[in-house]
Amino acid sequence: MEPLVGTDVEFANQTTLHPLGLATVLLLGICLLLIPRKWAILPFLLVACFISSAQRLVLFGIDFTFLRILVLVGAIRMIIRHETKNLRLCHLDIAMILWMASATFIFTLQQGSFGAFVNRAGVSFDTLGMYFIFRGLIQNWKDVERVIFICIWIAIPIGLCFLLENRTGRNIFSIFGGVPEITDIRDGRLRCQGAFSHPILAGCFWSSLIPLFVVFKFTPRRKVWAATGIISACVIVVCCASSTPILGIFMAIVGWAMFFLRNSMRIVRWTVLALLILLHFAMEAPVWHLFARISAVGGSTGWHRFNLINQAIIHFDKWWLIGCGGVEARNWGIWAGDITNHYLLEGFRGGFLTLSLFIAVLAIAFGKVGRLWRAVQADRYALYLSWALGVSLFIHCMNFTAVSYFGQIYLIFFLLLAMIGSLPADPVQVPIQRQPEFANVKQQTRLGLKKNRHGGKDLYRTVRSVEHFQ
Repeated sequence: MEPLVGTDVEFANQTTLHPLGLATVLLLGICLLLIPRKWAILPFLLVACFISSAQRLVLFGIDFTFLRILVLVGAIRMIIRHETKNLRLCHLDIAMILWMASATFIFTLQQGSFGAFVNRAGVSFDTLGMYFIFRGLIQNWKDVERVIFICIWIAIPIGLCFLLENRTGRNIFSIFGGVPEITDIRDGRLRCQGAFSHPILAGCFWSSLIPLFVVFKFTPRRKVWAATGIISACVIVVCCASSTPILGIFMAIVGWAMFFLRNSMRIVRWTVLALLILLHFAMEAPVWHLFARISAVGGSTGWHRFNLINQAIIHFDKWWLIGCGGVEARNWGIWAGDITNHYLLEGFRGGFLTLSLFIAVLAIAFGKVGRLWRAVQADRYALYLSWALGVSLFIHCMNFTAVSYFGQIYLIFFLLLAMIGSLPADPVQVPIQRQPEFANVKQQTRLGLKKNRHGGKDLYRTVRSVEHFQ
């Protein structure tokens, strides 16, 4: 099987275990089985942020990375504790299943080997396992808030480790193997990566969390936590010295600026599309040549990203049906077959169908975010949190144009999708910060309290009425 560069294949099919790492994952696995549901996501985040994805145990030709081991333990927990009983399939769940089914079937057909099926089956197990475990563990808005708190707590020591690596040029996480001891240097800048598979992925991981950290700024007692999380994440991104994560911070600013235009987003989207089309015909080069001109730090490979998209369009007939392999991509003039575009990586692995299903997952998630913030407009905090989920998803979508995901960063992406899929878009179920109390039936009638079609109280209209009278 000829893999595409941009995937975590360097340590595949070989057992790499450090005694301390093994002891840590065993301890976290036991904790995952015993701790309350509200803290059960903590072991996953600790493994992703502190232990290299190269750590793995190979049994019968199957790679059991530490995250995969935790997924297996998490599935056992969900069954034993009956935490799947509240799961109801939604459109996003179905899209995720179809995406993985298409990716597995078409990649196996493309490679024509049982090894290819085992590989994709493992990826599907990780993807759907993490996603549905997180869906089961996250059941309400408080759970989402707790996840953000956990990420802020973890960001503090990780930020300190990245600062240490930046000052010394040595990666302390190298004791586990899988990451270099001496930090890579490009154009005179240290590219710190910690326990992550690549500096760019480390930066993308934390830049995608910044919009969620911003939410705590809007509550008086949590502003310090917001500042702590944002500063820690920015330190990590800067230490990575990569363009894509830094542009992710810029996208976070743009995404939050769009909050003031949230009721006109349809107009914004069509305007952006029209401008891109206009640029395409006005420029001498195609509009995707803009990737060659974008660089937040020196040494960026923008031209390679442009050439990758250009060659994929030119050779569309070579990959649209069942994708293509690494040798085929190199023959098109793509440097080393390096697919630094996750959209195209999905297409090259699984053809246009898999790519379309992947885009459908993103589109459905954005649609759910839109329904969320519209349903909670009476509660400003819930409104900010809903919007932050959309901004974080927007950053991932922009990252996909410049880097292909592999390793630990998948966890934060699936966690975000699970949070979006789990939150109720029904105003009756939204946590209202100011619950109105009514002295009598006459006051309820005056404030316009009504029963909705589900038999519950229409809190949205009630709170709007209370705010009007106040």
